[in-house]
Amino acid sequence: MKEYVVGGYIRDMLLGRRPHDKDFVVVGATVEEMRQNGYKQVGKDFPVFLHPQTKEEYALARTERRIGRKHTDFVFDFSADITLYEDCLRRDFTCNALAMDVENGEIIDYFGGKKDIQNKTIRIIDEKNFKQDPLRILRAFRFAAVLDFTIEPDSKNVLKQMIADGMLRDLTPERVWMETLKALQPQANSAKFFEGLAEIGGLQPWFAELEILRTIPELKKYHASENTFKHVMCALTRARSENALVKWAVLHHDDGKGITPPEILPHHYGHEVRGLDLIASACHRLKVPNEYKRFALLFCRQHMRIGKFDDMKTAKKYDFVKEISGNFRDRSQTEAFLHCFAADYYGEKVKNAYCDDDFFRLICQQVLRVYDIMSGVTLEDLPPESQKILHKYSGAQFGKLYREHMIMYLDEKLKEPNG
Repeated sequence: MKEYVVGGYIRDMLLGRRPHDKDFVVVGATVEEMRQNGYKQVGKDFPVFLHPQTKEEYALARTERRIGRKHTDFVFDFSADITLYEDCLRRDFTCNALAMDVENGEIIDYFGGKKDIQNKTIRIIDEKNFKQDPLRILRAFRFAAVLDFTIEPDSKNVLKQMIADGMLRDLTPERVWMETLKALQPQANSAKFFEGLAEIGGLQPWFAELEILRTIPELKKYHASENTFKHVMCALTRARSENALVKWAVLHHDDGKGITPPEILPHHYGHEVRGLDLIASACHRLKVPNEYKRFALLFCRQHMRIGKFDDMKTAKKYDFVKEISGNFRDRSQTEAFLHCFAADYYGEKVKNAYCDDDFFRLICQQVLRVYDIMSGVTLEDLPPESQKILHKYSGAQFGKLYREHMIMYLDEKLKEPNG
């Protein structure tokens, strides 16, 4: 019975990244032997065990074979004679197939994983085994994004053939969303995930709205790329350090351009409204959490207005910040909106007259100033005259007058030097 650390922990260790939880594999043991040695079995059909002292998870070495098109349609062999080589062979990429002997720390590398890590390369280990699971198509591009690696040509051809064979359609929304969410994590080069899929025809069926954007033209004076998909990818790259919530909103903020009436191209008047139903469809298809859906809809709906904030009258400034901040209750959402604004505003790689640092800072300062003035303000904070008037009303009439007096309050505060 031998124990090894396997997979991503070793990869991240070699990359100098902070490793996540260790995955252990045990070679040469049976279920009964694991129990006799004090390990507690936590899986019935899939034997995983908790270490008696550390409580870390240990799995028996195994091989696997697909018997259907569902992700659960696999049969496994956990025999005690399964070797470490066989267990590593069933894995997806060379960078994930390293093993480390628990006793002496020796790293076992059957497939050249260390060299591929040094060269920042994603390489499929075994085509036959790889094709057992269509999710590995997305995993390839997810690792390319998170590790900022490049998928080598032969492996890319395998992925392309799997897509041509329709294997992406075998996936469930939950599995696709989970891979997407990982590809959108902070510091990931998230554009690589979607650009890579686009290159080999993999945006359909799960990212249909993005596929349409690949052929949509843009005015060069606004977007140097002259293409909507490229602009969105540039914006996503600008948001590299942001969280997945921001990146998801940036990814879909221009969906409406995909259905711009042909006669007005390359203009896209009204795309912020046209995009709302498309975002709702994309979120429904992937069963995206409501938090992501709501924020993506919010940014899409308002992203064309924020550039006009400096010219807005106080009433419009009040209404705008009220909406993006959840009624002046959520500063973090307000800041997230501004991060999306930055990604869109600075999205193109080439600066132009419509990309001015001073103007951008001014907008952000004004938005946050309005938020800070109005956050926590209630009826009791209004001038006595306003309170006296408002106490006479209720219902819809009260709501209308309350808004008007709040706007007057904001207007007076904005006139103060430090308001």
